[in-house]
Formats: sequence, C-alpha cells, structure tokens
Amino acid sequence: MLLNFILPIIQTAKQQVWLQIFTIYVRYLIGGAFVIAAIGMGKISGEAMPIADMSKPIQDLHPLQQFFRVMAISGLYWHFIGWSQIACGAMLMLQRWAKLGAVIFFVMMLNIFLITLSFDFRGTPIITGLMLLACTYLLLWDLKELQYVIASPNPALVASWKEPALIQKPFWAWVGVLMLISVLVLAYLRFDTALQLLVPFLEGFIAFLVYWVNRKRFR
Repeated sequence: MLLNFILPIIQTAKQQVWLQIFTIYVRYLIGGAFVIAAIGMGKISGEAMPIADMSKPIQDLHPLQQFFRVMAISGLYWHFIGWSQIACGAMLMLQRWAKLGAVIFFVMMLNIFLITLSFDFRGTPIITGLMLLACTYLLLWDLKELQYVIASPNPALVASWKEPALIQKPFWAWVGVLMLISVLVLAYLRFDTALQLLVPFLEGFIAFLVYWVNRKRFR
C-alpha cells in the first residue's frame, strides 16, 4: 500500500529539528496572510475593493471586476468567506488546531487558485499556487492523522512512530497568539500593508532567536 511506503519516510523527516521549525513558520506565514487578506479586501467590513469599481455599471466592467463586484455585494457570503479565512488563519498560527486549519485552508486555497487561473490574474496564480503548495506540504506533514479519512492503518506500525517534541512546545502557540493579535489590530486599523507584514515578521524572528539561544532547553 502506498501509504505504508510514504508514511515512514514522512515520520523520519519529522524528527528533523529544522523541518519542525520550518513547518511552524509555514503555518505562521500562510495563516497570517489569510487573515490580512480577509480584512484588507473588505470581507469583514463589507466594503467593496477598488478593483470592483462601484462607480460604473456592472456590464461595463472587466469580467474580473464583475466577479469581485458580485462577491462584494453578496453580503452574507462575502462576510462568511472573510470570517472563514480568519478562523482558518488563526488555527494555523496558534498551532494547536493546525491540522484542521490545513484541511480547511487547502479547500479554500484550491478554490482561490482556480479563480485566479480562470480570470487571468497575471502573476497572481504564482502566489496562490505557492500558497497551495505550502498547504499541501502541511497536509503531508500531518498525514499520519489525516490518513484515517481514507484508510485503516496498521496499528502496530503507527504506535511505533514518535511525534516530534519541539513543534508541540506551548512556546510556539504563544508566539502565534502574539502574531495573530498584531495582524488583527494592524489590519483593522488599516496600517500600511508593509507594516502589517513587518511587525509579525519581526515577532517571528525574535521568537526564533529566543529558541536558538535556548535550543538545548527546548529539546
């Protein structure tokens, strides 16, 4: 069975400390980006994006503009997408519910990726494609637990696998809380996008330095 071949490889890789750190920060990155996008695109406030150009008749707009006009005026659905993105982003950033967050993120990101392809967003499919790839990585990281959706694994084999200790430290969850609060506040107050990205980046960098200085204690 393919899973019996893939899973031991993944479990061996998960014992690598650098991969655990990489996974933690991938969750921070795509989770934070989802939260910033949800607020910045007006999905929570209900405001239409500039690209929707509310001053023109909808029939005079480019198909891409028509799409976002309809989405923006849908009301409940537009808000639902926004709050779903924030909930998903929070799950990833807080680490504890990252498995569920990755599943939800994958479904939403696949949908967004196909939209960017369908409406010819120029370079945007590259960004959404990379985010989809990052989410696929997170699903593979948690394949041990997610496999139960599609197969019944060998209990003896699963029991012998050790879960990586570093990635489960509460420290990373608290860093996620700090970063999430920063992202929410900066996005809500409409600070410059560069600042919204810079502040959580610095918080994450400082957290990594704290880990590096105390890495023996972490292990």
